[in-house]
Amino acid sequence: MVDIPLVLHGASDVPDEYVRRTIELGVCKVNVATELKIAFADAVKAWFAENPQGNDPRYYMRVGMDAMKEVVRSKITVCGSANRLLISETAAQS
Repeated sequence: MVDIPLVLHGASDVPDEYVRRTIELGVCKVNVATELKIAFADAVKAWFAENPQGNDPRYYMRVGMDAMKEVVRSKITVCGSANRLLISETAAQS
C-alpha cells in the first residue's frame, strides 16, 4: 500500500462490483466524467428529438442536468458514500 490517496481514473463503464472492490483496496476518488457527459448528451438529444423546434436552454439543460444527477446518485451509492457527511474541522468552524 502507498501512503497517498489513490484515484481511479477512467472509471466510466467499470462494473460496479469492480469499483466497490477498488474502494475496499484503498481507492479514495473515482472519476466518471465520461459517464456523466454521455448521460447529459443522451438526455439532451432525446429532448430535441421530442422538441425539434426547442431553442431555450432553460429546458434542455435541465433535462441534461437531471440525467447527470441520476448517475451521480447511483455512483454515490456504489462508492458507499450514501447518507454520509464528512465535515472537516475547518469547514465546521466557518
